[in-house]
Amino acid sequence: MLVAAADLPPCSVLLLAGGRGRRMGGVDKGLVEFAGRPLIATLSERVQPLTDDLIISCNRNAESYALWADRLVSDDGDDFPGPLAGIRAGLAAMRHDWLLVLPCDAPHIDADLLFSMRHQAVCEPQRPLLLRRGGQLEPLFCLIPRCLQGELERAWQAGERSPLSFLLACNAQVLGCAQDDPRLANLNTLEALVAAGPRGAPQDESDEESRPQLPDAAGLAHAASASGTTPVLTHLDAQGRANMVDVTDKAATAREASAEALVRMQPQTLKLIVSGGHPKGDVFAVARVAGIMAAKKTHELIPLCHPLLLTGIRVELEPRGEDAVHIVARCKLAGQTGVEMEALTAASVAALTIYDMCKAVDRGMTIERVRLLEKSGGKSGDYRAEEVR
Repeated sequence: MLVAAADLPPCSVLLLAGGRGRRMGGVDKGLVEFAGRPLIATLSERVQPLTDDLIISCNRNAESYALWADRLVSDDGDDFPGPLAGIRAGLAAMRHDWLLVLPCDAPHIDADLLFSMRHQAVCEPQRPLLLRRGGQLEPLFCLIPRCLQGELERAWQAGERSPLSFLLACNAQVLGCAQDDPRLANLNTLEALVAAGPRGAPQDESDEESRPQLPDAAGLAHAASASGTTPVLTHLDAQGRANMVDVTDKAATAREASAEALVRMQPQTLKLIVSGGHPKGDVFAVARVAGIMAAKKTHELIPLCHPLLLTGIRVELEPRGEDAVHIVARCKLAGQTGVEMEALTAASVAALTIYDMCKAVDRGMTIERVRLLEKSGGKSGDYRAEEVR
């Protein structure tokens, strides 16, 4: 017997947008622009005909996501525990007997596939369903019945964090798709967005003339312009040209950042520095002052940085093992833009100063691992780098 979409039981829909966005450099993926609109907007409009209970799982930029959802949920905790945390929150909030789960970076999903998922799932209402693309299971494209909420909670408390493991433990049904089915394409990197081109959400031809025509690369610079969120590449304008970000209307908030650098050298060079026997004087003291001065002059070195009134700068240097000096620079202020570049500049110049002072005895020194360690404050939220193993 043929079943029409209208005959299927209602479902709640959960769009997962609560991850770190590591493959996009930490950017809030759901708000990245694709085909002229935020990814989340495209997917939201695709599923709206299915439900009166559209839930978005997000852990930042809630005001922007609220434009595209009936309700928002977030993870229980601030350590980004993964997509199962979003599914757990969605199951607790759902209003209907089924929860349709989709990732926010799959804008090519269509009504036919969603209908097929729902049609097969309701045949066995005690079992979840997930998609398979070729030989690969896709646990973030799934349907979960409300009756499994308690089972998920027990699994979560027992330490389960894998959506796939949970679904398989619940004897999930599987709906197969072709390996090259474009509807399951995850645009979870900037390269994938560029390669996918403008074939996402259909655009209204009537407003083509009023919409800025962006080349692919420049289009990546404008994340969620419709919802007023920060672009991905903030230093490019609509034509892809270099541009200093206008922060006039941003509120001044407390912001901090730290960065590190590592200077590798011969063991005897480090001994010379630590012993204080260097003919040029205290290497660490000079490098520390150089880092502090560099932080204050970052806007003179990096063309599109703002001049900032830093309220705190610390540069710490210490021996690391027998052949390295580890540098950590910390900057803070109360202002309208972050201090990541100031911290990175301080760490880099302190490292260069060590090289300059010691190059006469060790020209083979290397400067390594210059990177942001953490930042806090601002609209993009907090960031912490992973430990280096």
